[in-house]
Amino acid sequence: MEGFIIPVVFVLIAVIAVAASASSRRYESQWKAAAERLQLGYQAGRLFSRPKLSGETGGLTVKIDVSSSSSGSTNSVRTRYRVGYPPLGLDLRMSRQTGLAKAAALFGMSDTQIGDAEFDEAFSIRTSDPQRLSARLSPATRRLLLDLVAEYRSVKITDEQLSYEKNGAERDAGTLTTTARRLIEAAQALQGASVEPVKRPTPTVPIRPAIPPPPPPMLRPDPFDTRVAFDPIPPEPADQSQSATDEPAPAPADSEVSEVTVEEIATDLFAKRGLSFQIARRFEQRYQGRIIDWSGEVRKIGGGPGPDDPARVTMLVATVRHELFGSVDVEATASIRGRPPRGLTAGNQVTVQGTLTGIDAMSRRLIVEDARLRRSL
Repeated sequence: MEGFIIPVVFVLIAVIAVAASASSRRYESQWKAAAERLQLGYQAGRLFSRPKLSGETGGLTVKIDVSSSSSGSTNSVRTRYRVGYPPLGLDLRMSRQTGLAKAAALFGMSDTQIGDAEFDEAFSIRTSDPQRLSARLSPATRRLLLDLVAEYRSVKITDEQLSYEKNGAERDAGTLTTTARRLIEAAQALQGASVEPVKRPTPTVPIRPAIPPPPPPMLRPDPFDTRVAFDPIPPEPADQSQSATDEPAPAPADSEVSEVTVEEIATDLFAKRGLSFQIARRFEQRYQGRIIDWSGEVRKIGGGPGPDDPARVTMLVATVRHELFGSVDVEATASIRGRPPRGLTAGNQVTVQGTLTGIDAMSRRLIVEDARLRRSL
């Protein structure tokens, strides 16, 4: 019996080890994907550590990692996001207002007030210069921070860093990317990036078409009526002689290539300070749906996991001068049906024609669909 149990134990250990290894690979693949989307450095996890993301974007220092802490018999794991920036000079400590802080206010230990009732109710604020803080927090910046703390309740803002912690180890690349971008936007706003209030369309109640009146009641014929009933006169057939000789309506012409150059679009979107949602809104209003024909240098070639998934080629299409960060690169990612041109590698000069459909404002990248790619001579 013992000779049978020992092999079973070894098999179970092997199965558990294989499952843990597969889970670890999936976990790391999500963090790698987030690092690529955020343009951050990726540090793989080791035996007793997990992956880390770190780097700089727009003059901000971004770090994302997982911390573990033990207390008695419990082990706490948390995903930490930290966005650092140059000191504000306000000796600032700001976090979500809690019941404890409200109770302390009853005893005269009140926080700093900036004069905005909604903001003062949501945040616990400590600062050495309330007047400068109030001047820095424009109405649009306050709204951005209010929306942030409503969704990420443990956000903390100090004089040099904006941080957020979440229970558990995050395993989804989309959540990692979205959370980091929201925090980066807020940090940029605190640094003085121009923020325009978001104009949300007023919801309208759809107007239903009027209900047509019911048709008049149909009277049953009198079975004892002796009058002859005549069939209704059939309508005359339509004269088709004219329609047969008319020429068909001309087909709509193909969309023409936009006259706006990539340099003009890149300068309009990425040369001035602004938050990503503002840049995305401007793109949608001015450039979405345009047909482009651009040249650029290939930076990366990729594709989906399936044979029918489109290939994606990312290329450098422009370099503009940002008023805050200096020279910045603007990329375009083209989605191509089938395989890219044979022998295409990073560094090749290519020309892409397609439709502008989207934007990744944080990464300064434009999305081109239904693209056709050809080598530049």
